[in-house]
Amino acid sequence: MPHVRSTATERVLIIGGGIVGLTTAHTLRRRGLDVLVLDAGPDRICPSRGNAGQIAPGHPPIPSPAVPPKALHMMLDRRSPLYIPPRPSLPLLLWLLAFRRACERSRYERNMEVLAHLSRISRELFDELEEELGPAATLEATGLADIWRTEAGELEAEAETEWMSRLGFPTEYLDGPELRRRDPAWGPEVRGAVIHGDGMRIDPAILCDVIRAKISSLGGLIRTGCRVETIRRCSGGWEAVMSHGEIVGAGRLVLTAGVWSESLARMMGVSVAMQPAKGYHCMIRLAGAPTIAAVLREPKVGVTPMGSLLRVAGTLELSGFNHRLDPARIRQLMAAARVFLPGIRGAEPVDLWCGLRPCTASGLPVIGRGLEGAWIATGHGMMGVTLATGTAKLIADDMLGEPVPDWAGMLQPR
Repeated sequence: MPHVRSTATERVLIIGGGIVGLTTAHTLRRRGLDVLVLDAGPDRICPSRGNAGQIAPGHPPIPSPAVPPKALHMMLDRRSPLYIPPRPSLPLLLWLLAFRRACERSRYERNMEVLAHLSRISRELFDELEEELGPAATLEATGLADIWRTEAGELEAEAETEWMSRLGFPTEYLDGPELRRRDPAWGPEVRGAVIHGDGMRIDPAILCDVIRAKISSLGGLIRTGCRVETIRRCSGGWEAVMSHGEIVGAGRLVLTAGVWSESLARMMGVSVAMQPAKGYHCMIRLAGAPTIAAVLREPKVGVTPMGSLLRVAGTLELSGFNHRLDPARIRQLMAAARVFLPGIRGAEPVDLWCGLRPCTASGLPVIGRGLEGAWIATGHGMMGVTLATGTAKLIADDMLGEPVPDWAGMLQPR
């Protein structure tokens, strides 16, 4: 086990205890650095714990050439997968303008290549993490299905699959009857699917808890209920001032506070423009649930078997900083899933959840340096789990003076 250093000036302070913060702490600890994680909590609203439970290497960014023609519909239709209720907000307007630019084909293809590089590294590291953590981490390399029921959905899937194949990700096409032969849960309206062989499924809350336990067993420290209001440079490196007045110092700092990173980032010399994108999930008990995790192409809904339950998750709702759970959004998820999985009809929810994902306008996370001795990793959107281990490697390599790939320059804060 690496030696634990005790002096605060040699410590790495990590602000944020979601999946990116935890994997960064684990990676740095494994490489011999003393780490202290400050986690604000509560766990219940952490998006790392409530996401769809899918690791999807090669997944494209949200802004794409297919989005602008649907923009007005998305702003006005509460049933839209990307719902933007109109509200007076200059930051939202500026974000939407940048989002529109990111939908241009040249930018989309460039951003997709960058995400492909990062997610490939991350997927390889998840194999190593699975070996280290064992079955308790719930990491299962079962593949993921992209499933459609319309011709338009099939054309969209084909275009993405062509790109993913070109970037080196394995795929397999199934028509509807073949999919149902393999997995009878899928209904007669399903026309086909692409199986992404590198995909994994997880229980994200359990994964976070297992990584926490591993960090502690390696001598790292995690403190919960620590809301950081200010970060500032000091003679020994950096200080974090918490809401109750306590000051914690460290030689180096990594900001991984998700959507709450924006104001703290400015204090470390970084400008990050993000929107809180609310996502939902519903847990149901379902006999005869599907055996493979999947994304339902047209409604953009994820379904993931988790033990005896099925998680139905999705939507991006840009309605500001709030955790109001809209029952209509839950009904929308369930209605969309029923079209693909008739067995869901009549199933009763066991648990309902919503949380805020940190979304940049470009669809790329922000990973890199701020002022001397400080790093940031945020803005992963729906891809936090998928990209977490690769993000941690980029931060650790840079902190320890090892080379980082040229493409990672696209992720540097501006």
